[in-house]
Amino acid sequence: MAGIPIAPRALQDFVARHGGAIKNGGPPADKRASVRPSARPLEQEVARRLASVKTAGAGELAPLFASRYVGEALAALSRGALLLIDDALASREDVAALPGWFHPHAAWALAELLDAADAPSDDPTIGEDCRIGRGVVLMPRVRIGARVTIGPGAIIGDAGFGFALGPGGKSRPIPHLGGVIIEDDVHIGALSTIAAGTLGPTIIRRGAKLDAQVHVAHNCEIGENTVIAAQCGLAGSVVVGRDVMMGGQVGVADHLTIGDGARVAAKSGVIGDVAPGSTVAGYPAVERQRWLRGLAELYRLASSHANSSAPPSSGHLRGAGYVSSMPSPVSTVPPAAPLPTGVRPEAIIRRNDPPPDQGGE
Repeated sequence: MAGIPIAPRALQDFVARHGGAIKNGGPPADKRASVRPSARPLEQEVARRLASVKTAGAGELAPLFASRYVGEALAALSRGALLLIDDALASREDVAALPGWFHPHAAWALAELLDAADAPSDDPTIGEDCRIGRGVVLMPRVRIGARVTIGPGAIIGDAGFGFALGPGGKSRPIPHLGGVIIEDDVHIGALSTIAAGTLGPTIIRRGAKLDAQVHVAHNCEIGENTVIAAQCGLAGSVVVGRDVMMGGQVGVADHLTIGDGARVAAKSGVIGDVAPGSTVAGYPAVERQRWLRGLAELYRLASSHANSSAPPSSGHLRGAGYVSSMPSPVSTVPPAAPLPTGVRPEAIIRRNDPPPDQGGE
């Protein structure tokens, strides 16, 4: 899907209208930072569309709001793109070397540009042999492939949750004009929500299966044949690889990547990238066996504390890193019963928390 059309203007005109400053960059930390196909001064470069930093090319203006996308910004510059850079990143040497439009409230400026954008508001398109449940809402710029099933009450393509902070702490919603692409043979469960992307689309790849009440935020991409159980929530710009399995009620923080073939146990909180083929569990989500060992150790410490004749002083649970504000002699919590003879903590944990590939939620 192409970028968002805007009225063609020289970069200096955007600065005059929306604030900020044009900087041609310092000594480049990376030689690619100075690669610009046009010989015109940066101020005279004309932007005709808004696009993601991952896809922007000649004549397209792309926002750079996070340091993890500096490499993609360099590639975009080599394709002739123009950058709208948040001032908060300018302290980084590699960012300060980039030529572009620097703005103290870059997200606010982007929201203003999107408000005035001339994006086509196409009706949603639906492929052959689809089954659309009662009460489903399909917003403009939604494209659905063949043999897709969407359960009752699902909402596809509504605006994502994005607000720009401006001068004086004011906030304004960021328009989401990128739409949603759902490829062939996808299943979307009842009451699920898939938000529209900001500049590029939110994408659900071929064969993916989403259970009921799954939330997919703006600009996420879910890979082929991935299975996501009920009540999972993916924050913005999460990339999920192919053949991934997620148990129920998993939460994934924004801008993360979950590699191909990974497994995420139910109720996990993912706050870092997940390697391909790995199995993670817990909060924060770590390698599953490591998480089970940690739980077993906590259970052992709690049992040891409960069976101790002298409670630890000052409410400290020895070795567990826990400090209570209650005086140690005062307790309304009954002591934990000791484990039955011959039963290991790991066995109890495994019985109550089956891995996602066994259907656990």
